[in-house]
Amino acid sequence: MGLRVGRTLPGLLFSLALLLFTGCARLAPSPEPVSPVPPAPSIPPPPGTLFSADHDRIDLKELGRLAFFADYILIGESHANPCDHQFQENALVALVQAGLAPGLGLEMLPWSVQDVLDAFNAGQTPLELLEEQLDWNAYWGHSFDLYAPILARAQSLGVPLVALNTPKDLQNRIREVGLEGIPENERGMLPAAIIPPPPEQIALLEKEYLRHVRMTHGRHEGFDQERFFLIQSLWDTQMAHIAATWRRAEKRPLIILTGAGHVNYGHGIAHRLSILDDAPRILSITPWRGGESLAPAVADMYYYCPKARKPPLGIIIAWEEEHAVITLVLPGSRAESAGLMPGDVLLRVNGKAVTDLKVLHQTGKAAVTQNTPLALEILRNKTVIPVEVLFTP
Repeated sequence: MGLRVGRTLPGLLFSLALLLFTGCARLAPSPEPVSPVPPAPSIPPPPGTLFSADHDRIDLKELGRLAFFADYILIGESHANPCDHQFQENALVALVQAGLAPGLGLEMLPWSVQDVLDAFNAGQTPLELLEEQLDWNAYWGHSFDLYAPILARAQSLGVPLVALNTPKDLQNRIREVGLEGIPENERGMLPAAIIPPPPEQIALLEKEYLRHVRMTHGRHEGFDQERFFLIQSLWDTQMAHIAATWRRAEKRPLIILTGAGHVNYGHGIAHRLSILDDAPRILSITPWRGGESLAPAVADMYYYCPKARKPPLGIIIAWEEEHAVITLVLPGSRAESAGLMPGDVLLRVNGKAVTDLKVLHQTGKAAVTQNTPLALEILRNKTVIPVEVLFTP
């Protein structure tokens, strides 16, 4: 286990030719003999425990030593899992205490809000105003409260925050006209070209696309596999482009917080960094939920966090164009029983107008605690419909 130059795949060193996508066949080096995967720990460790790919426990103080010469440290997450975010904060503290002077790159924000982050980094904007000034809910949708502790910790440690993703308006235009359709004077921090996924990632992306279509009931009109691949590749290329640009300018390592899918197997951000930067040294850390064995090919290190509880109502909500929109309804959930569907817009909950996601979070939390129903008003096909969702079985 250790740093990998240009890749995070432990045990294999592929030539850069395999990372290109010209369609030409290239000979790969012979793989190293595959050793048996050690069995997973039979008893779940404490949440936040860090492991090597060989199942050896790693103290967070040791993480600082192992990561000291890394150019990039990728820490994957499940966006709605509080345990994941707590580990990320603990890892950040350990790395700084070990003597690293990193930046903290965020998938959750577009580069168009970097000036807001700069003011926060400089102590000019309090944490209480950051959510509103970033327009957090409109871009990300997952609760700001999950991320606020690590943002505050970074500021207290003097770790600058770096926005890595693409503004939504540009995402939508690229989805429609491609990157080449964006005029030069409107490109901002867009990458020069979108780097497609490596061949070995295609099957995984196809499965993810089908899962997305199934879970959203095909809600997004015109959302085909080609567009799904395009946006996934745009995100990974954009994040790698900003990260590489920042690291070269600052000459400091960058910790990147992102979804585990952008970390695992070195397919996502690491693949693009290998092309955009000069033989970068990359350390990858991804969550492990227990049960299955830790596959060394997935990441250099794992941290244990159990799965987050399913949403009590069984719905996933995103903030889209100033509205709370249901994007996913879990099969067999209370929401499905109540007749809620992907695409429904939540207008009111228990008589309160849904002006932001906090209203839903606070009202829903109170309903769960008191085991009382939620009275919703939804907008579906331009018709307002009352819906009552029960928490009792």
